[in-house]
Amino acid sequence: MASANFVQELTCPICLEVFTDPVSLECGHHFCGACISQFWERVSGDVSCPQCRQVFAQRNTRPAHILSNVAEQVRQLRVGAVERKEEFVCREHDEKLKLFCQEEQEMICVVCGLSAQHKMHNVIPIKEAAQGHKEKLEESLKLLQEQMNQSVRSKREGEAVIRQLKDQVDGRSCEIRAEFEKMHQFLRERQQQMEAELQREADKILTQLENNLKRTVDKISSLEGVIQGVKVRLEIDDPHGVLKDIQALLKRCELPISSPRVVSVDLPEDVAEGRLRYLKVWKKMRAVVSPVPERLTLDPDTAHNKLILSQDLMSVKFVTVGQNRQDHPKRFVNILNVLSSQGFTCGRHYWEVCVGYKSEWVVGVCRESVDRDGRHTSTPAEGYWVIYVFSNSVKIPNVNSHLEIKLRKLGVYLDYEQGQVSFYNADNMCHIHTYTDSFTEKLHLILNPCDYETGDNSEPLTLITT
Repeated sequence: MASANFVQELTCPICLEVFTDPVSLECGHHFCGACISQFWERVSGDVSCPQCRQVFAQRNTRPAHILSNVAEQVRQLRVGAVERKEEFVCREHDEKLKLFCQEEQEMICVVCGLSAQHKMHNVIPIKEAAQGHKEKLEESLKLLQEQMNQSVRSKREGEAVIRQLKDQVDGRSCEIRAEFEKMHQFLRERQQQMEAELQREADKILTQLENNLKRTVDKISSLEGVIQGVKVRLEIDDPHGVLKDIQALLKRCELPISSPRVVSVDLPEDVAEGRLRYLKVWKKMRAVVSPVPERLTLDPDTAHNKLILSQDLMSVKFVTVGQNRQDHPKRFVNILNVLSSQGFTCGRHYWEVCVGYKSEWVVGVCRESVDRDGRHTSTPAEGYWVIYVFSNSVKIPNVNSHLEIKLRKLGVYLDYEQGQVSFYNADNMCHIHTYTDSFTEKLHLILNPCDYETGDNSEPLTLITT
């Protein structure tokens, strides 16, 4: 008879019997054709291997003819063995196992069922017990299949999240490379331009110096000729020889006394002042970086009557005495708010606000249509995406967190299409909080300097431009 290990290799993992019409899956595992078909009938969509859990988009199987022949031979051997000897018999009484003890969960013979050991137990016919356990196994199979489907869904979701993360990283990497390439290209062009300007100015000075040098060399040559003539005349002893053409010789000695024209080797100020030029380059490079701190002004028509705006409309502070302003439908009546004159319906924007040493303030973004008359909570549901400071502690509406951050400058970033409003410590660009929402109308920067009872909150809120 075939060995136990050999028979195990020929056993279907589903029915636990020797293969009948075995088939092979794409993963290489084998099952009875009917078993795998019934197993997959309970599954909608993609199916998987019951053994290794590999998922298949198609329900493809291949007949395993050689395995089928071997399994049939083993089956014949086992049938012959059963014919020679009954397998399911009681070891103690040598009787057929026809009953099943519910308490002991084992098959027993009729004699065992009448014994004192099983007399008080619930004993049922073995066919009835097999049917009951089949039903339990079917229920277990349903639960296992549900877990399998859930696991497959979780696997797909996990793979989707991984792909999403990879796509996000790839997109951000491309964005980083593109932004830095723009800056690199700008710097390379500015470097080449500055080097060319330096070389042009240097060439101008060098040409003047070389011309001076050539004139000096020519004068030296003339002087050498005159000096040589004078020396020769001085060596003559005959008075007639000394005086011969003396006037012409003396005239040659009367060369004009001149010094080379002074040439300044100082480079022009706009070329020589390198450090300041780098600062100019940095300022110009801001136009290449996106987004950059934008220049905003505050809208006087929206300012509460107890707020004073600076002349350049870039600073706001609270005063105890209300200002005599005309009523305006855009003006805030009960909240110490003021909006930016500029509104935004698309794009990415970044602003910086100097909060100084104020102990209380509110800064953020709001919808243009927010209520100007009532008292309300500054939450996203009301059209506000803000952070505020009370008692030097940063608080975020609808978020149970108080951040102890020493803020002197606040950065506000708006990405309209992505539906994001983010806040940063503008001194070190540390992230504070990001709101994610859906924007459908014009948005404005909003400032609230808050009132004060002591002098520690009397400073203004000021928009910063660099």
